[in-house]
Amino acid sequence: MLKLKVANQIRRKRAFETRWFLYEFINKNPGLTIYNLSKKLNWTSGKVDYYIKKLLKDGIVKNSEEIVNGRVRKSYHPTPFGEHINWDEMKNIKRPEDIK
Repeated sequence: MLKLKVANQIRRKRAFETRWFLYEFINKNPGLTIYNLSKKLNWTSGKVDYYIKKLLKDGIVKNSEEIVNGRVRKSYHPTPFGEHINWDEMKNIKRPEDIK
């Protein structure tokens, strides 16, 4: 049972690292398609598609669609970092110098 828990923790950690790596790559190379990402990363398109869906669900990445030669072309871009911060919540956080 313990080995199974450890294996699951390792699997979750690797999935998180893969998702973060893909986000950083998209951040540095915005506007690529799943096909382009899979070629540049040397991953399968299924793996890229799986992690793109996770990033889209979390709102970390957004996609844009355009029609090229009669086909829909989806490209992916990072969302601005400020969109992930709850500014109202940040106002209520006390700074270390305010705590006595």
